[in-house]
Amino acid sequence: MKALRPSEMAAGICIFLAAAVLTSSFAPALAQAAKVTIASFKFGPDTVTAAPNASIVWVNNDSAPHQVVVTSKNLKTAVLNSGQSGELKIAEAGTYDYVCGIHPSMKGKIVVK
Repeated sequence: MKALRPSEMAAGICIFLAAAVLTSSFAPALAQAAKVTIASFKFGPDTVTAAPNASIVWVNNDSAPHQVVVTSKNLKTAVLNSGQSGELKIAEAGTYDYVCGIHPSMKGKIVVK
């Protein structure tokens, strides 16, 4: 096996570092947590998109307590008082409806893809 010259090693290291920076800079935003705000008895946005197993966080900025209940799964947050947040994760791709367990007229949708 032939030994690398210092200039060849430096070039290899530069290529490796450039690839690492580009990969991390352009990672999909879906891998990050999705955030939903609860205010004035509404979820905003009313449809949220997340990657499989990504965190979906609801923040209650309302004066009343709320609870997120995914109607087609056995998933729900704790009751969220004003200023509190709750998190859920869904592994399977699909579209899921959710409601407030305390105020069922409040509705939202989660798209996992």
